[in-house]
Amino acid sequence: MLRNNVFDEFICSLYWQPSDLREKFDMTTPAAATAYQPDKRKVTDFLSKEEIQYFRARSDARGLWGVFSVWAGIGMTMTTMALAVDHLPQWAAAFVLAAGLVILAGRHLGLVALMHDASHGTLFKTRWLNDVFTNWAAAKIVWNDVIKFRAHHMVHHANTTASFDPDLPLYSALPVSRASMTRKFLRDLIGLTGLKFLVGRTLMSAGVLKWSDAIAERANNAGWPLHRHVTTFLQDFWPTALTNALLYMVLAATGHGWLYACFVLAYLIPFMLIVRIRSLAEHAGLEIVPDTLRNTRTTRTSLLSGLTMGALNINYHQEHHLVAACPYYRLPELHKTLRARNYVPEPWTYLGVLRACTTLPAQPQAQA
Repeated sequence: MLRNNVFDEFICSLYWQPSDLREKFDMTTPAAATAYQPDKRKVTDFLSKEEIQYFRARSDARGLWGVFSVWAGIGMTMTTMALAVDHLPQWAAAFVLAAGLVILAGRHLGLVALMHDASHGTLFKTRWLNDVFTNWAAAKIVWNDVIKFRAHHMVHHANTTASFDPDLPLYSALPVSRASMTRKFLRDLIGLTGLKFLVGRTLMSAGVLKWSDAIAERANNAGWPLHRHVTTFLQDFWPTALTNALLYMVLAATGHGWLYACFVLAYLIPFMLIVRIRSLAEHAGLEIVPDTLRNTRTTRTSLLSGLTMGALNINYHQEHHLVAACPYYRLPELHKTLRARNYVPEPWTYLGVLRACTTLPAQPQAQA
């Protein structure tokens, strides 16, 4: 039985893994990624070698466009918010600001998507651009890291639905009742989830907890003096502090430094809700089996969901698991190819995902 901890409601630290599994598997080692070898379909069952080579082709120019498009979206959203405050009535400006926060949260997901693709080595053809440039252009400003994420995420891809899949706590506890899901959403919307994330990341950066994107585990720090935790935190956090300071200075130079507060607020509130729904869409409410066609889903995006949860084609998750080396800009074509051959189903809607994840009835209250 998984035990809830202080980060029980956030995608980056939802549950503690059972102690026997933590002791048996070190999630950062190659051995963990090869320890679970289920019978699951191979990409060669669907595509020819020539097709696989085509869908795996990467481009530095397309990667740069991805980075530019995400930051351009952030810039245009902030510009619109600033113009609204300067020129619209207060009620209209308030509406624009609220919408802007939601769109900014979607661009935060875009930054995470850039980091995710770089961790696979698919955002760019050049390794330095994946590992270093993307770290500074996307990951650090949202308190993340390409290399650390890669160590965690590759284990998930190699062992999806295994008992030691590091992302298993994100989807194995579902479905839940609608009341339970509503409470989770409310905690996201009042900022509690965001605050828990800040606490979790602080402890990870300080070396108190092992770095993870889904579990929380005590780091091997027995005997560490307090000053070592402080220096460890500073060494890990300074790139995040620097990139955020640069963003603030740019905004302040335009006379709209207050937009930085909107950038942070979007991350701590609507982004937490968006990333929860995005996480549900990937594996939750499906079968806990090795077959990618049964344990992973692709979701259809509309204009609104595309702005919030569809950054860099991140909604094509089933295709991503089938061909993890496929760059983001080839995923729609890959989906179309596999769909034409009846290998993958029609994409889910996000409403369908929420229905599948809230099929349990509410627990009856105990009689007095």
